[in-house]
Amino acid sequence: MPEPAPYAYAFDPDDLAQATNEARDRVHRAQARMARVTCALIAASVRDVLTDNDPDPTAPFDAAHLRLHLYPSGRVGTDGTYWTIGGKRRRLDMLDLFDLIHWTQLLNTANRQGWEPLCAEEEDHAHHDLTSFRLDLARAAALPASTHSSARVAEVRDRLAASTRRPWSSEEFAYNRGGGLVSSGDPEAVHTDFVVSDADGIKVAELAVNHDGPEDTETPEEDIATTRANADLIARAPEDLAFLVACLAHVCGGKDAEAAHLRGYCGHCGTALYTSALDPTPAPLDNTECLIRHLPGGSALQLQHVLRT
Repeated sequence: MPEPAPYAYAFDPDDLAQATNEARDRVHRAQARMARVTCALIAASVRDVLTDNDPDPTAPFDAAHLRLHLYPSGRVGTDGTYWTIGGKRRRLDMLDLFDLIHWTQLLNTANRQGWEPLCAEEEDHAHHDLTSFRLDLARAAALPASTHSSARVAEVRDRLAASTRRPWSSEEFAYNRGGGLVSSGDPEAVHTDFVVSDADGIKVAELAVNHDGPEDTETPEEDIATTRANADLIARAPEDLAFLVACLAHVCGGKDAEAAHLRGYCGHCGTALYTSALDPTPAPLDNTECLIRHLPGGSALQLQHVLRT
């Protein structure tokens, strides 16, 4: 009787399918973004040709549209035809098309969703399976900022950098009518405070609920639960925001937020411990366990990795 094959590994088909779809979607969005950036580069190249690379950003030139050709192969090119603001058709010198051809060749049917919205099709110029478009140069030059580099995200990063040391925590205090401290949920409790403090014990925020009868609230349990959730939201906000900003940079900004960085060494066993932007908990790269400490009586205690200070 043959021996059963060893159990090597397992995976979740649904998780794998979702990861594949997410990765493909990320690639498609990156391709569309690259096409949009390429259109801005094309507009800049037209401007450079017509101003003879004048470094003055306000140097005058007259160009409103550039002809793009979509070839049967799916590639995009240009013959240098452009239109002035007044609608006159002109053509760039062939010797000036090097940069333009280089950029237009980055456009194709695969990233069409990134460049076609900036164009109008030339119905009177279609021939030999060639589709021609007029690229709106002014719209192409107005490159929208990426989400991860937007002003709002920059403000979030600044607020995180200016905040006090993390992690923050929330504590709950309940009081009776005499001002004495009682346990949460005690029937004698008439007032509940939620105090949010930073890692150094400095008070960051305080929320309170008075529930000494209907004149304060008719739904004390709901009000306390809601305020508790708000306090927890405040306490977790810095770490949650830092995590989301790292994810945003990972997805949109080309930064590998999953990359491990050496943080220090374990105070028990000396193992190198690493963190990442997505996981701030120091841990070894190979999941090496810490020392086992043998206790009197024969029992053993598995120590946890602790960052050496």
